[in-house]
Amino acid sequence: MPKFKGFPPRGLRFPLLLISTGAVLLLAALAPTAKADLIVYFNFEDSFNGGPPDFTSDVVGAPDFNPGGGVVLTTMTTDYNSDEMLSNHPGTPLNRSAGDIDVPPLTPDLDVGLTDAGNNNNRHFDFNVFSSQGFYQDMTLSFAVKSRTGGFDSVTVQYSVNGGGTWTTFGTASIPTDNTPQIRSFSVPAAANNAPNLAFRFFFTGGTGTDPRTIYTQIDNLQLSGTIVPEPATVAAGLLGVLGLCWHQRRRLICSMRFRRT
Repeated sequence: MPKFKGFPPRGLRFPLLLISTGAVLLLAALAPTAKADLIVYFNFEDSFNGGPPDFTSDVVGAPDFNPGGGVVLTTMTTDYNSDEMLSNHPGTPLNRSAGDIDVPPLTPDLDVGLTDAGNNNNRHFDFNVFSSQGFYQDMTLSFAVKSRTGGFDSVTVQYSVNGGGTWTTFGTASIPTDNTPQIRSFSVPAAANNAPNLAFRFFFTGGTGTDPRTIYTQIDNLQLSGTIVPEPATVAAGLLGVLGLCWHQRRRLICSMRFRRT
């Protein structure tokens, strides 16, 4: 009477166990878990004292190769009067990212100086973080700011999930006008998570000084931090690769055991 075995040959069991264990570890590695990241970073350093502000973000890859940069290359736009804002020395180390290599004396130590505050209330500064390769979650927006008498005494932050079509306010903070650098930090609402057409805006109010040659308010070292979660397609491709590898290794081991028997 023929006997049927419910288990693979004894010599095959241990290798199959190793493959299964490896597959589980790879699946865990490819699961859609999030990791902490600096998403966007503006340090405003790529200019010169008195020149136009540097409104391009610094990134870890090209073109900056700054270990303290963000992962998104983006540009800040504004309707602030262009001849009433400038790169200004000195900036501040407050809110500078860990690993930022754009530090004195290698750079001119700049921030963005805003003049004629009284005639520029509600002028906004915008930047986008459009996401085709990953989605951003659990975000925080922060920056350093300093105002003197006559400067802006309040800042409002907003986000948009449709590329700037509509805006939602998620924070307002006061700014002392005593010429002391401050950090203002805002938690981004969960409603902004996973938005592929995400954008941010901030604007100042309360300015009264009108001298176009006096810097009333300065901003520096803007960070958007949070977590980056892989796209489902990326995870699915990884899982298919793991399954294919396991199947291929299983066939190789079976063939190897048959060859040994002969």
